[in-house]
Amino acid sequence: MLLKKMVVKAAQRGVGLVEVLVALLVLAIGVLGYAGMQLSALKGAEQANNRAQATLIAQDALERLQVNPNLPAYIAAAWPTTPAAVGSAPNAYATCTGVGAGCSSAQMVSWDVNQLSWMAGNLLPEGLVAIQSCPNSGLNCVVVSWDGMKPSECVKAGGEVNTDTDSFCAVIEVLR
Repeated sequence: MLLKKMVVKAAQRGVGLVEVLVALLVLAIGVLGYAGMQLSALKGAEQANNRAQATLIAQDALERLQVNPNLPAYIAAAWPTTPAAVGSAPNAYATCTGVGAGCSSAQMVSWDVNQLSWMAGNLLPEGLVAIQSCPNSGLNCVVVSWDGMKPSECVKAGGEVNTDTDSFCAVIEVLR
C-alpha cells in the first residue's frame, strides 16, 4: 500500500512542454491559413476594382462614340501600344477644350484616343484601350486591357472574347 501512494505522488500535474508546443503549432497553422485567406481576398478585391475601372473606361468610350459617330476614324486611329506614363498629363488640342470651342471630327477622334489612353494608363496597371473590328462577327469592339495584356489578345481569331482565367480584359461590342 505504501508503494501505491508513492506512485500517485510522482504523477505529473499541469501541462507539459510537449503539449504547449503542439498547441502553438496548431495555432501557428491556423494563423498562416488566415493570412493566406486575407491575401486571397485582397487580390480578389484588386481584380474586381480593375474590372470596374475597365468597364467605366469602355463605357466612356461608347459615350464618346455617340457624340462623334465617325466610327471608322476610331478604328483606324493609332491607339497606343504602350501604357501612358502614370501621372503624366494627357495630350490636348486647344481647339477641343473650353466653352464654345469648335473641333473637327478628326480632332475629336485624336482627343478621345489621347484621353481614353491616358485614363487606361493611369487608372489600371499597364492599362491600354482600343476600338477595333471584332473578327468574324461584323461588330466592333471597345477593348480595355491591363496587367500586360494587349487589346489585340482580348478578342480571339473567331471573334469570341478571351475569357481565360489569366485574361485581363473588358470587351464591349458595338453594333453600328
